[in-house]
Amino acid sequence: MTAKALLTSDGIIQLSGELKFPVVVQLRKELESLLESVSDTVHIDFSGVVASDSSALSLWMCCLRYVEPLGAKIVPVNVPEEMLHFAEVVGLDKHLGQ
Repeated sequence: MTAKALLTSDGIIQLSGELKFPVVVQLRKELESLLESVSDTVHIDFSGVVASDSSALSLWMCCLRYVEPLGAKIVPVNVPEEMLHFAEVVGLDKHLGQ
């Protein structure tokens, strides 16, 4: 099981792979590394994600907390249905632009 985060030439962070518990901790470190120099709005595109579980929502919330003191904003794009479902169940769907 793998997941990756890649900063594209147009400034979008592209996620791919499976956003599940075994890989989320490492992916969080990758995302924080990409986000550490952000000072504006960055789109995070989930279109390459093939599967997710509740840890994907935890990852998103960690990223939101990480960019807040930087004065930056992250915007989710193409959020997986599974992730949206978990967010709705626990009342966090507003954090995914829903």
